[in-house]
Amino acid sequence: MANRQYVAYALTAVLVVSIISIAPGIAYSQQVSRMMVSVDKTSYGVGETVMVSGKVPTVLEGETVAIQVFNPRGVMYTIAQLTPEADRTFSTSVNIGGKLGIAGTYTVKATYLGQTTQATFDFTGGPGGLTVSGIQIDASLSNGSISRIQVDEDFNSLIITVRTSPDNDGTLTITLPREVIDAKLNGGDDEFIVLVDGEEAEYEETDTTATSRTLSIPVPAGSSEIEIIGTFVIPEFGIIAALVLAVAVGAIIIISRKNQILNMLPR
Repeated sequence: MANRQYVAYALTAVLVVSIISIAPGIAYSQQVSRMMVSVDKTSYGVGETVMVSGKVPTVLEGETVAIQVFNPRGVMYTIAQLTPEADRTFSTSVNIGGKLGIAGTYTVKATYLGQTTQATFDFTGGPGGLTVSGIQIDASLSNGSISRIQVDEDFNSLIITVRTSPDNDGTLTITLPREVIDAKLNGGDDEFIVLVDGEEAEYEETDTTATSRTLSIPVPAGSSEIEIIGTFVIPEFGIIAALVLAVAVGAIIIISRKNQILNMLPR
């Protein structure tokens, strides 16, 4: 009887030791079974670099990570092959520009040992990007993306429609060409009025030149609209429309004067 109890205790001890030794391996397997990829920001502007990073489940000699970046039209923008580090991490950078650098949402796909995962980011520059009356506006939003910029002539303002993270606050950095919008008082620079979702917001003017003013505006999570009010804003149809109107008015004046002269001549 005692021998049977001894055998049972011994078997139980072996089973416990086996479970303890296997458990960390199971936890480790669960921990590394999923591949990961991410980008350092949700939105990028002209001239910015997209930093791509991630982690693979395991490192096998000779195996590489394939990184593919697709533009908003689903066309592959760039591709890269990366060798994971010993700690299973990988990283690379992507510069968006050129003919394929259109504005919109890009997709980053990472493939390794048959596993594929992806991340997305928004690019606000390039053809069809942020322009007002044909003039390029450099802007970036750290917690989201910028959908469009509109002119409100009634209030001398620019209305910026944005999509932001519901969880994270961010910052809008925008360079305003003086030919598009400005704030003046007695011939000198005055402060803009900035509204975020209708509420007045503080901002910092980080750079001022003869041709532009750069603002840094805090943007709370979940915000959807930012309005910048000055004392001047470019007409909705821009400089070209104004020139066309001036030419048309000039033509009308010339025709009118010609008719007056013809009417004065003896018949």
